[in-house]
Amino acid sequence: MSFDVLKRDFWGLGRSTSRDDPAKIGEKGHGTKIFLKSEQVYVKTQTGTEACESICERPWESLGSNQMHSPSIRRIEKWKEGTGTLVVVTGYNENERASFTREVVRDYIYWFTKFGSVELLAERCDSVNLKITLCCLDSEGYEDLDFGHRFPEENPDAERLFSTLGANAADHFVKRYRFLNLRLEDMPEVSFDMILSVEGDQAKRLYNPLIRDRARKGRGTYKVGDRYGVWLCKDYIPVERINEWITGFGTGSNSYTLLHGFINCQHLKLTANRGSVKNTSPKLLEAIRHDFCAKLESIDKDLSGSGIFTLFDWQSEQRTLAQEKGDFERRKKLISGKKKASLGGLEVLAPNNEAELFGLFMEVYSRNPDSFHFEPLDYSTSRGIDIIGRVKTANSVTDPEFAYVELKFELRPELNHGFKYLGFILCWDFDRSIVFDQTAFAAISETEERFLKQSINSDGHHLYFLDSPKVARKIEVIRLREYLSERLGIDFK
Repeated sequence: MSFDVLKRDFWGLGRSTSRDDPAKIGEKGHGTKIFLKSEQVYVKTQTGTEACESICERPWESLGSNQMHSPSIRRIEKWKEGTGTLVVVTGYNENERASFTREVVRDYIYWFTKFGSVELLAERCDSVNLKITLCCLDSEGYEDLDFGHRFPEENPDAERLFSTLGANAADHFVKRYRFLNLRLEDMPEVSFDMILSVEGDQAKRLYNPLIRDRARKGRGTYKVGDRYGVWLCKDYIPVERINEWITGFGTGSNSYTLLHGFINCQHLKLTANRGSVKNTSPKLLEAIRHDFCAKLESIDKDLSGSGIFTLFDWQSEQRTLAQEKGDFERRKKLISGKKKASLGGLEVLAPNNEAELFGLFMEVYSRNPDSFHFEPLDYSTSRGIDIIGRVKTANSVTDPEFAYVELKFELRPELNHGFKYLGFILCWDFDRSIVFDQTAFAAISETEERFLKQSINSDGHHLYFLDSPKVARKIEVIRLREYLSERLGIDFK
């Protein structure tokens, strides 16, 4: 910078010499506001013919006191070969430095600065011979960054991926779509470029170390859904995500996270901080949205035919088979460890849950119906109590005395049912917490409590009831494990 440029443009507020130059970015002239939030700014710069330096002491303190910052500027001897500028900002942002780590700064550079522009893929420039040499507070060495936003290498062969990686194939899928120099039908003077990269989860993580997972939740990390999708750009720099434009894509509500996309249009009008495109004509935005949705629909069809959505289908099938195999082996092992008993020459297994209890009961009842005081007529798992049974009386089956029969694998005090229509409780065993005559059983919407009573009949068999001195009707409890042993001689071993 020359002396005049340094004084007028570098230190000036709201000035920009880039507004009418399509080859340059920036039109608001707000950059100075950023580095003035510091204790000192030092600048040394040199053109081909002159050199100068400038120091601005306590600019933030001055502005806080309603005074203009007052940099001093003087000419100096040339201090290097060629041209260049050195800027040193001291005490920036009250020395808040937690974000000045290599991964966080590198990520910001590649996503939200001109150095991370997507214009190379848009064929708007040739390879750029420009590097950033980066050193941050968490590292002592330097790292060279190359120009251009980072994308993974394309890997779109679905069959090859699946044959190599199986159920993990979709995580490594990458296919890029480029639509360049598009023109709006109603506004042919407006052109825009669209670059959409469809990437599996693992493909993203291989080039983006800040994607958060369960093992890593440090400062600067983010979830895939917090960053990916589609961005509107100006000067090929992301400005605002427009994921609400993504409809009918993929197979789920989070399918947008497969997209790593950018739509660049130089006719977008940005807010002062480049944080939004809200100053753009709604008609222009709607026209771009319409064309984007049409292109995304064609991509969706392509991916469904031989792309990542096909891999998701294959992945689901393979994982289902693997899960079924695992369940099969687990259940075989579980069966081999179950207790068994002989029921009229048929080997039966001790139940492990309520459904198995029902199956065992029906097998026993079909062979020994006279051993029970009720006949099961209807079984339902959808809601309410499990079985409607007919209490065995002299009445006909068309005029039965109905009662509910509740199934419980282990009987606990929490019944979650009322007592009014409950005639029987069939369980495999009692929970260890139950103490006869002391453990209270409460029904829903009823104030009365009942207690589990036990007695022994003339045959030496145990009898159990939920009883209360305030009611006449008892609820019979069948402890099936003990019931089978005492009455039918069926013991599980």
